[in-house]
Amino acid sequence: MKTYPVVIIGGGMAGASLALALANIGIENAVFEAFAPESNAQPGFDDRTVALSAASLNILKKLGLEKDLYSVAAPIKKIHVSDQGHCGFARIDGEECGVQALGAVIENWQLGQALNQAISKQSLIDYQAPAKVVDIQQSADEATLRIELSDGTEEVKAGLVVLADGARSQLRQQLHIDAQINDFRKSAVVCNLTTQLPHQNCAYERFTQDGPLALLPLTKNRMALVWSKPTKEAQSLVELDETEFAKQLEEAFGARLGKITKVGSRKSFPLIQLKAETLFRGRCVLIGNAAQSLHPIAGQGFNLGLRDVAELTEILASVKEVVEDSDQSLAQQLGAYQVLRQYQEKRQVDREQTLWVTESLARLFSNPWLPLSISRNLLLKAMDVAPVAKGVFASQAMGFGFNNSQMASHEE
Repeated sequence: MKTYPVVIIGGGMAGASLALALANIGIENAVFEAFAPESNAQPGFDDRTVALSAASLNILKKLGLEKDLYSVAAPIKKIHVSDQGHCGFARIDGEECGVQALGAVIENWQLGQALNQAISKQSLIDYQAPAKVVDIQQSADEATLRIELSDGTEEVKAGLVVLADGARSQLRQQLHIDAQINDFRKSAVVCNLTTQLPHQNCAYERFTQDGPLALLPLTKNRMALVWSKPTKEAQSLVELDETEFAKQLEEAFGARLGKITKVGSRKSFPLIQLKAETLFRGRCVLIGNAAQSLHPIAGQGFNLGLRDVAELTEILASVKEVVEDSDQSLAQQLGAYQVLRQYQEKRQVDREQTLWVTESLARLFSNPWLPLSISRNLLLKAMDVAPVAKGVFASQAMGFGFNNSQMASHEE
């Protein structure tokens, strides 16, 4: 029976990033992904887009992906935040912050392709797909996983098991890790589109009484739309013809970019916020959406997951150094209680703060109550004119306003 120091369940963006990070520090690992790469069914690699903070770009650069992402990611040079029907707004300019870009936007499938190509070149990663982990049994020293493959079932052992299998993780439930779920009773309508005027690498966040509307710059002068609406209205928007959809979007967003000239295929996704009660159980640890799933209002979902990857990698690298100077088993020590406890404690502040800020923004800017509307517009105006407030806003937008590990440091 094969034994791995680390087994990663889920080969989406968080799981694949961790596999590369561990291989880069010399830790052998296996990735078991339920969907075959050619099936295009991996939910982490679908047609949606991800806004990568500057801190996340630093992490991906350390993974060796900078060259692969350069031609397909659109830099965010400016951010414009506004509130529909009110005069308050805030602007962040990368040049004023002394950076070339505040972040970048990339389509999920393109990031997935870059990650998979990098994994295929790594001898320390055993990537298997389709491969579904259906059971985990744990002892004091190791975990045993039962895996359904296309040609049968097999078992493997691991010192540490990482659950990166998404918000609907059945294995998290099997481990009896409860999760707090906040259903916003809304859905996000997503699509790519083209506007009459060039976006000039500006990301727009506009708050409406139904929820936030984001337009993010993509390559080839396209933009990615994420539009939060009550679920029934979201489905209606998906079913509209292109002309009527463009008209309603123009009414909600305004005329900053002129007319909507082309609309791609639309889909809608339910909006929830999920928080696992603990980040580990036995020798199993959670990262990414398996640990927490966020409302997209602040664009922090995958960025938070990447910081999970960075922190866990840093801790496991320290364990590896200690083990190399002793006669201890690396596999056993990587999944030790004190190691996973340290990971949970180090992730607590960043995780709690990001979840709180995200939920607060979702509620603050979706509430039509007049006094609250006035207050949030005063807040936007203050953020636009006050250097200190603007600096804090920019720092958090770039991913440097949280308790990041050294992998995500602002050294670049």
